[in-house]
Amino acid sequence: RVDYERIQAVGPDRAASEWLLRCGAEVRYRGSPKWQHDYNGLPTGPLGKYKIEAINATDSCIMYRGFDYLDGLEHVTDIKLEKCMYIQDECLQRLSETNNLQKSLLQLKIISCGNVTDKGILALHKLMNLEYLYLSDLPGIRQKEMTFHALQKALPNLELELDLE
Repeated sequence: RVDYERIQAVGPDRAASEWLLRCGAEVRYRGSPKWQHDYNGLPTGPLGKYKIEAINATDSCIMYRGFDYLDGLEHVTDIKLEKCMYIQDECLQRLSETNNLQKSLLQLKIISCGNVTDKGILALHKLMNLEYLYLSDLPGIRQKEMTFHALQKALPNLELELDLE
């Protein structure tokens, strides 16, 4: 469950970091080459000092219910969703409707997320600044040609890389 008081108290980036790390994901902060994966090792400092730039949710248990934590993130350029069993179309739809991510997100990788279908991929058309999308091992995508054509039409600057059977 999303703790809105916590978001208020520590800011969106810290609260999102806590949620993501508790779920088994990693975050990288702006200006740092290191991935943060240890919840107890989260950096402390002035409120708002550490801004999430990248999220690696490989093998994590993030799910739709926690996506409100992403609303306040203004600097996320890169998200990787790999082997996330709770990620489904509604998650991708929610991601693409997040105003800040519509502006900041440049790269998205969706790999081995069995509950993602064409509907979820099509929902990504709202990520207007997305430059790179990598899709791999997504058995739920049934109408590949139509889906990718529609996405390419909506986002003409998108580099779409596919590794789908």
